[in-house]
Amino acid sequence: MEHRKYPVDTQTFDKIIDGNYVYLDKTDLIYKMVKDYSYVFLSRPRRFGKSLLCSTLKEYFSGNKELFKGLKIDGMETEWVKYPIIQLDFSSCKTTNLRAIKIYLSKILADYEHEYSLISDEEYEKEWKGKKEIDEISNIRLGKIVEAAYRQSGQKVAIIIDEYDALMLNAIYNDDLQDKIREQQNNFFSPLKELDPYIRFVFITGITKFSQMSIFSTLNSLKDISLLPEFETICGVSHDEMIDIFQSDIQAIADKNGFSFDQTVTYLKNKYDGYNFSPEMRGVFNPFSIINVMNDKQMDDYWFNSGTPSALLKLINKFDLKMEDYEGVECSASRFNKPVEKVTDLVPFLFQSGYLTIKNYKTEGYDVIPTSVYTLGYPNHEVRTAFADSLFRDYYKVNDTMPLRKAYYAFYSNDDLDKFIEALKKFFRRFPFSLNNMNEKHYHSILYTVLASFGANIYANQETALGKSDLILKMPKTVYVIELKYDRSVESALDQIDDRDYTAAVLDDNKRIVKLAIKFSEKERNIVDYKAVEVEN
Repeated sequence: MEHRKYPVDTQTFDKIIDGNYVYLDKTDLIYKMVKDYSYVFLSRPRRFGKSLLCSTLKEYFSGNKELFKGLKIDGMETEWVKYPIIQLDFSSCKTTNLRAIKIYLSKILADYEHEYSLISDEEYEKEWKGKKEIDEISNIRLGKIVEAAYRQSGQKVAIIIDEYDALMLNAIYNDDLQDKIREQQNNFFSPLKELDPYIRFVFITGITKFSQMSIFSTLNSLKDISLLPEFETICGVSHDEMIDIFQSDIQAIADKNGFSFDQTVTYLKNKYDGYNFSPEMRGVFNPFSIINVMNDKQMDDYWFNSGTPSALLKLINKFDLKMEDYEGVECSASRFNKPVEKVTDLVPFLFQSGYLTIKNYKTEGYDVIPTSVYTLGYPNHEVRTAFADSLFRDYYKVNDTMPLRKAYYAFYSNDDLDKFIEALKKFFRRFPFSLNNMNEKHYHSILYTVLASFGANIYANQETALGKSDLILKMPKTVYVIELKYDRSVESALDQIDDRDYTAAVLDDNKRIVKLAIKFSEKERNIVDYKAVEVEN
């Protein structure tokens, strides 16, 4: 089979089309977005195709009809007008130095001032080529550029702003620095409100929505399409696209690994699918991972390995994140999708960054005003396992989990509980003394996180009518309902499983059910007793 070209190292639309790379055609959704709205904001996680979407919009507003030949929009658009375009991408500025940020923003403006003859060649050469620093961010400069572009072209201006929040995210751990960066960006964007007569379309992408930003407060008609069902798949790969576009490559992966086609689709779905960006939950595969899988013909943790944001790791330490607390979070959309001034809750940041997604949606009724309730959780196997591994290594400072990992895989294969418990004891003997908080919750969190990092089907706080179990571990033949105790007997743990009917949560699994009580000791800082009792059918 001929190897198809996948755009693993480019997010530029014209290069993808001219280079005959595989392209997921989203142009019908782009056309709908442009025709329905004039000011649009879209939030998506990193490496989810936002930059390619911006590049596609740039070529569309440039009137480059030939690039869109044969695509969905080709049969929809009839005018193909060329508009002047101002495109801004803040992701390339990695610094948190305020003066460097000021110069960076000013350079962006100077480039457009030069393009539209607002400064002469001599001024531009002297000020920028000659390394003379100009750091004035006047709140009228962007406005003058837009007006000049409009008057010189005779057409309204398209403004495309990619990763507007990149500068703020670089400083997410520092509230004072964020306030100063917010002030700089507010000066930069403040003219937008008065420019409506000159603007054809404004498109803004980002990860997180920060409040008190002029880019939001001054654009009263800005439409946030991030959770609208009709645009749920505007970035990412839908299930239908997966089958239609990648069928031959999926078969090649299946042949390479000795799987059937359907088995391979199921594996890909479990590992990379599961993102939902609307209450309709149509399901979106991570595009970065899928493109790399199809290119390499192997299934690795591409998205996560492309870089865990340093901001996330700093927030994890700041908020003392316990991974199991974010599996099955019930909340309203106002909690995870609203603009925030400061990060005081990790749920919005984890959702908008792609580590949590919508897993369920329901309306709970009041007779007059129904309430929408979302359940959030980790989207797929790639994110859950890699996030757990990263969290464990960074937060708990434990690097060598291989002996326990091997013991778990043996346990998974043959249900030898005794050997696995012995491996757990050895693991806790090596656990850093300084990180041992000496309570039941501590051991609960460690066990959940390390097993999740191994890819285990481990679940925390599963509800029954009478309470919540500590942990449930689902194996090929057996389901373990686990209750942990700290300086209390294993008998008390088994009694609690019975009294609160924790096994009711797994009766539909049609597997052997085992109640597992584990006792940790304050003195030993380790497991000192355990008992397993099989549930009779």
